[in-house]
Order: sequence, then structure tokens, then C-alpha cells
Amino acid sequence: MRNRIFLTAFFLLPLLSALLLWLAWPPLSGTLLVFIGFVPLLFAEELIKNNYSKNTQSKSWLAIFIGLLAWNGFTTWWVANTYSGNHEIGSLIAGIFASFANAALMTLPFMGYRYTKKRLGRHLGLIAFAAYWMVFEYVHLRWEFTWPWLNLGNVFALNHTWIQWYEYTGTFGGTLWVLLTNLIVYAQLRKMIFKKQEFDKFNFKNKYLPFVMVVLIIIVPIIISKVMYAHQKDIGLPVNVTALQPNLNPYTEKFTLPFDVQLQKMIRLSSEGVTDSTDYLIWPETAIPHPIYIDEMERSQPLKLIRTFTDSFPNLTAIIGVNGYEKYRKAEEATVTSRELINPKFNDTIWIDAYNTAIQLDSSNRVEVYNKSKLVPGVERMPYPGALHFLEFLAMDLGGISGTLAIQKDREVFFNKDSIGVATAICYESVFGEYVSRYINNGANIIFIITNDGWWGNTAGHKQHYLYAKLRAIENRKSIARSANTGTSCFINQRGDISQATEWEKDAVINQTIYANDIITFYDRNGDYIGRTAIWVAVFLFLLSFVSSRTDKFKFRVNKL
Repeated sequence: MRNRIFLTAFFLLPLLSALLLWLAWPPLSGTLLVFIGFVPLLFAEELIKNNYSKNTQSKSWLAIFIGLLAWNGFTTWWVANTYSGNHEIGSLIAGIFASFANAALMTLPFMGYRYTKKRLGRHLGLIAFAAYWMVFEYVHLRWEFTWPWLNLGNVFALNHTWIQWYEYTGTFGGTLWVLLTNLIVYAQLRKMIFKKQEFDKFNFKNKYLPFVMVVLIIIVPIIISKVMYAHQKDIGLPVNVTALQPNLNPYTEKFTLPFDVQLQKMIRLSSEGVTDSTDYLIWPETAIPHPIYIDEMERSQPLKLIRTFTDSFPNLTAIIGVNGYEKYRKAEEATVTSRELINPKFNDTIWIDAYNTAIQLDSSNRVEVYNKSKLVPGVERMPYPGALHFLEFLAMDLGGISGTLAIQKDREVFFNKDSIGVATAICYESVFGEYVSRYINNGANIIFIITNDGWWGNTAGHKQHYLYAKLRAIENRKSIARSANTGTSCFINQRGDISQATEWEKDAVINQTIYANDIITFYDRNGDYIGRTAIWVAVFLFLLSFVSSRTDKFKFRVNKL
């Protein structure tokens, strides 16, 4: 009996949760399973509490960690797939560590749930769990160890017709939806299993009404969304866009092939798509691997070569990913992310900041610059470089610019001569909802995503990344053009439909008319307000739990609720 409980609590139930959540996650199509994905984990915690008298907290943590680690591993195993490209054991270790670290962080809401449930009772404990989980997601979107890939609201990226109301709630609306259904299902199943005699006394209405509620909670938002989807149309000024997919392997070509060969290939592909009526040409992230010094762009040879092509089309605006650098001659000008370069021959020292940069070129001599500011932890940035600069050597080397990059404070919007504003989200930035909405609040009318998804190979990683872009289209009601070095380049309309999606490892150039508008959605104005509300609820319930643990009379009164 004891062995069966151990096997069930520590392996069967946690792994069942992991399996359900993995099958629910894009690009797999079992989305509905997410509505019961956490139920086995909650039962594992219950089983341990009821059958073990010692070290129940550490035992519960271990069972929950096993389930969450398996979910992370099943769903984002591709993070470690850089090893197959560069064959560096450090990349494999870093990828595995990412899954372990994220799973450990995910256990915090569960431990908070145990703490609150013990002191305030099960009902308030379940409410607290929902609040604690949303606080975890909110923080995970904002600190420098950020990894929101498995935030629950992202799970609906494959079924965007279900979540058209994200223009009001953002992904936190989806997170709340998932948590609410899981908790109701768990609470009712618990009555059936652990309080069978009490449950049997209920009449039919009391027995099954909660399950009817669950069905309605799932179906009603989908129906509302389907109605919104049917009525949503693309609005705004037509903009003709050409997006490039040069398909340069990041391990064998991108940073080893002669630069002029790469540039000629991209110009050749561009010439196949650009016409006199083209408004925008988009090249992907780090399309130009050659160093571009931000304060010397007018002398940049690569940019001069590109202008020989773009100047043939006076109405054309080009947005291109580059490796940007900024030099400082004095130590006091250097930043915490600067690299010191010493030339002993001339007894000269300079400091350089490296950026993952997007630039805008048009028929004028002006070059607009935006520097990526949501950086991939451990690849593009060592989190909190001022404090953890000594760990710089642990950063993954993926070619091009690696290590700690510099960022900029504001979400810069590129405007063309017709005053159309473009939000240029570089790779990882496109995963962050409120972050992207700041471009819109700064005047962006359309969204361009430039990326290089080749690092992870032909795995679920690049598929999840391009599917998540649909959520940004819905939240902001903006058309999106996506240019990937390789992966999936595509266009996304204002209700999240994808068109002209390219194939993996295929050279491609795609053209489409998209629409630029000045819509400011409720989500644009208010951001992740559901997450901020959850913080207040979580703080209140945690403090209530703390007070209850210190006052027996208060604890008795609360548990009577």
C-alpha cells in the first residue's frame, strides 16, 4: 500500500500533469487538456498530506517539482538543442539548467498554496494559488532571469479564434481562465474521492452543477471569441511589405560565410520581391553580421552597398537587423555592459557596448536605430550584470554577438516619410505582451518581427515562437509582418490569421498588403492589469495567512468561512 501511494504521488500523478500540459501546448493540438492539466498535481499534494506525517512540505515540493520539470522538459527541450549545432557541452548544460531552474520557480505558487491552505482553509487556499501563480507569471515577464515561454495564456496560440478577447485582457485573461477551470474541477473531484459519503448525500443539482459550470466557463468565452472573430476585419491604410527569409544556417554559414556573399544573396532575393509599389522591405535579425558602429553609420560599407539597391526604389523603406556597436573613449563614459578593449601597440584603451540592433533606411541619408532590450538570459545577457558580471563566462556562445549586450530604455518607433509608425520587435521581444504594447502607445501602426530561429533546429521552438506572434496581433489589433533568417516568415492579420507562412530551411521572399491603423485597445491602455490585481490579492492572502498562523482565535474564525 505504501509503495503504491509513493508511486502514485511522486510519479504517476506528476507525470500525468506533465503529459496533459505538454499535449495541450503548441504546436500540439490538445489545447482543451490544459483545463485539467494542474489537477493531478493538486491531487499529488493532497495524497502526500493525507498519507505522510513527516516532512510533508519537502515531499510535496519534490512531487510537484518532478511534474513541473517533466512539463518543462517535454515542452521546451529544444532549449538544449544548441548542442547539436555547436557541439559545446556548455550549451547542453545551460539548456538543461534552464528547465531545472524554471521548474523550481514554478513550485513557488504551489508552496504558497500549501502555506495559505494550512492557515486559511482550502477555499481561500485555492484562490491564493491562482493569485500566486499569476504573480509568478507577472514577475517572470519583468525580471532579468525572464522566461515567460510557458505562461499559461500562451497555450491558446494555436487556437486564436478562442481568445479574441485578449484585446481586453492580454494573456493573463487566458491564465485566469485556465486556473479557474482547473481549480473548480479539482475541488469537485476531491469531494467525490475524499468525501464520498458527503458527496453521495448531495442531490443531483449539487453534485453536478460545478461540472456544468466548468463546461460553461470553457464554452462561453469561446463563443464570445468566435463572435468577435467573425466581426473583426482588417482596418487602416494599405501598406505593401516584402519580407525576406535568406535561410543562412547560424552554425555553418551565418557567421562564417564571407559577408559579401551573404549580402549579395539577400539583395538578390529582395530584388525578386520588391517593386515600385513596395513600401517596406524587411530583413531578419542580424541580417548583417558585419560590425556596424552606431555613431559611424554614414561610413559603413555594408550600408552603402544596401543603399545602392534601395535607392533604386525612392518610396522604399528598409528595416534591417544588424550587429550594432557603440564606442567610448573615456572610462567614465563606459556602462556596466561595456567591454574593455586594449591595444598595447598604441597604448590605447576603448570601451565598447554591443547591441542587437534594428535600423531603418529610406531615401534620405538618415538612419534610425532601435536596440533590442528584452534579451535572452544566459545568451544575450548575464542577468543583473552589475552584480553578476563575474559569471559572464557562462553565457552561451551562439556566434555573432553573445555575452551581455546593452539595451535602451524606450520602445523606439520607426516612422517613414508618410508618418506610418513601425514597432520592430526583435526575436525574444515578441513574446512579451505589455512590452510590445508600449510601441503602440508610442505611435506604432503596424508590427514587424525580425528574428533568427535557426539556433534550435527544426523543433517545436521556432513553431511556438511564430505562433505566439498571433497573440500580439490580437492584443493590439495590429497587422504583423515576420521576417526570420530561417524558421517561419509570414504575415498575420489583425485577428490573428497567418498567411504565406514559409517552410523551414527554405530561401523565401514574400509580399503582402497589410494595414496600418491607429487603434489603441483596452489592453494597450491598461497592460497586464489582471496580473497587477493578482499581486494585491496575493499580498492580502499571504499576510492574512501570516497573521492567522500567529493567532489561534483568528485562524478559527477564518477557517469557519
